[in-house]
Amino acid sequence: MTITRKFRNVKKNKKIKKSIGGALESRGLPECNILSQFKITDSDLQILRDFKLPMDCFINALQIMKVLDNKSANIMRLSSLEKQKGFLKEEIEVIFIYNFMTNFDFKSTNSYQVWSNLIIAELKPAHVVFAGYDGHVFLIGRKMNGKIFYIDPQVPTVLCDLSDPNCEGFLQNKNNYFLLFNSMEILNKQQQELVKSYVYELPKILYNI
Repeated sequence: MTITRKFRNVKKNKKIKKSIGGALESRGLPECNILSQFKITDSDLQILRDFKLPMDCFINALQIMKVLDNKSANIMRLSSLEKQKGFLKEEIEVIFIYNFMTNFDFKSTNSYQVWSNLIIAELKPAHVVFAGYDGHVFLIGRKMNGKIFYIDPQVPTVLCDLSDPNCEGFLQNKNNYFLLFNSMEILNKQQQELVKSYVYELPKILYNI
């Protein structure tokens, strides 16, 4: 995943940032103020990657979360565009919006401590949060026993305990840390049409085409 958009401070928390227009709040979509959490089981971690690509981290996360089945995920990996680059922040947000029909915002902070403290405080057992740092996305999950794990098929262990300093070392000293937030409200028909219009604008916004 590559992130090229500029960011600005959110008024409620100066340490958490959002992209300008990234989640469409300025166009009438509801505010994203809930940390997004997704329920998974241990069996969900057994994903089939027929094609292991260096930029398929977003596909891996969607596959673990069962947004994509194994075949659909591997078809996405075959995309010639995916072989060249990952997904932009705005593309990630709109994919989640389309799939779950609530607004989503992939907010960031430059503080690892702020990022990790929020996960520790809010993450429910048997759930994952969609997270990342500049250039990469992954999942952070909490088991029923309360232990928190870094989940990433691009790391040799795939699943590692964040209480282990060696595991935590994968995530420290990055430029920006991201967590996905969503709105409480389901999008109405008018808001869904706004999202469709935004999708058609994205090539111009992101690539000037």
